[in-house]
Amino acid sequence: MFITAEHSDSDMELLTRFIAGDSVSFTALFERYLPLVHKMGRHYYFQDVDREDWEQEARIVMLKTIRCYKASLQVDFGYYYKVNLKHRAYDIIRQENAAKRVREENRVNLEAEGFHESLIDYHQCPPDDCIMCHEKMKEFLARCSPFEIEVFRLVHSGWSQDAVAQKLNCNCRKITSALDRCQKKLNFLLR
Repeated sequence: MFITAEHSDSDMELLTRFIAGDSVSFTALFERYLPLVHKMGRHYYFQDVDREDWEQEARIVMLKTIRCYKASLQVDFGYYYKVNLKHRAYDIIRQENAAKRVREENRVNLEAEGFHESLIDYHQCPPDDCIMCHEKMKEFLARCSPFEIEVFRLVHSGWSQDAVAQKLNCNCRKITSALDRCQKKLNFLLR
């Protein structure tokens, strides 16, 4: 967006007009801070929040920030919004980590003997479903990095995450992140 005389309104002018009922001012204000929103979205790793969800969260944070902002405190609106957005990112990560702890109790042990053989039951599936499954797996593997493919292969061959980390000379967190990315990609393809 090019800054012209009509687009050079200050944050305070846009805030005042929005509070007076001009919804276009909110859009202009949000678009002004959209690069910050995208930068923060790239900075933090969210498991269950995609780009559109993050932008929606940022809009909600902006509305709350406008509602709570007091110019008399002499804090720049942009800084106040950035702090609130960062706190919302922390909240999302905290919620995801809490959800992980709950989900952990209900997880199926992929390291159990014979589990990987039960992923596809050719005798119970119609042939069309088997073909579709193979096609989805090819597409899934095409979307994964070589590292993710290796981690996925080893884990589904019965290796523990610790053993995979040792074999690939990296820490367990990197293995967990790779598996999370694989899960997101696979879930996306199976929708």
